Amino acid sequence: MPYIRAALLIFALGGFYLIGVPLQRFARRRGWALSREIPPFFARTICALLGLRVRFEGNELGPKPRMIVANHVSWSDILALASRETPCFVAKSEVSGWPLLGAFARVQDTIFVRRDSRTEVPRVNAAMAEKMVAGEDVLLFGEGTSTDGAGVLSFKPSHFAAARDVFRLFPEISAVTVQPAAITYTHARGEPLDETGRRALAWFGDADLAPHIWLLLKNAPVDCVIAFGAPLTFAPESDRKAVALETETRVRALAETQIAKLQA
Repeated sequence: MPYIRAALLIFALGGFYLIGVPLQRFARRRGWALSREIPPFFARTICALLGLRVRFEGNELGPKPRMIVANHVSWSDILALASRETPCFVAKSEVSGWPLLGAFARVQDTIFVRRDSRTEVPRVNAAMAEKMVAGEDVLLFGEGTSTDGAGVLSFKPSHFAAARDVFRLFPEISAVTVQPAAITYTHARGEPLDETGRRALAWFGDADLAPHIWLLLKNAPVDCVIAFGAPLTFAPESDRKAVALETETRVRALAETQIAKLQA
């Protein structure tokens, strides 16, 4: 079965690359509503072929302009989140060079950032602000890197300043929503994942992409829960470090709740 799904996955990726990418580029240029339908359709299709089952739960999203801030476990987090309603992702610059997936990221106008360059921060924050004001959700992985899924790392506050750029560039806006979201991989082949199992399915460090895709295929179905917490309001007088810390605390609590459910 994994071999069949792998063949179908390759076929689907090729089809999307040859047809979906040019169509999405044209639809975005023309401002067609279709441009908002293609990305989630792509994400849901690839999730289905991978055997990745995504469930959303928790609070309703706060009002726009809105920044969704989540923990980061794997490259597949992007597909899981995009299967609902594709936000504008903030991603490391290496993603733009990934085979096939990089093309989808570029055509969706992903904001790429060089993680080792602090001079990138103002440019990225301004781009995030413009996207939010244009009505797009911006997805920020608060840890700045993917982890082994065992816990939530400290959130980096630098890109939370994008909310300040919203107020600076668009003075008529008085608040930005910061929406906490916790991503947890809970089951594989119908069995609850323990810490070892979650670590095995995580994609972090120097792990190669192709072997991890094969790992997901072999362990399918894999269940992923994305839990939204209560939204925070970032006001002009808010402190970005305090908001980052509170968001981190809420995401960690959401993730720990999901893990506690598995252990109950």
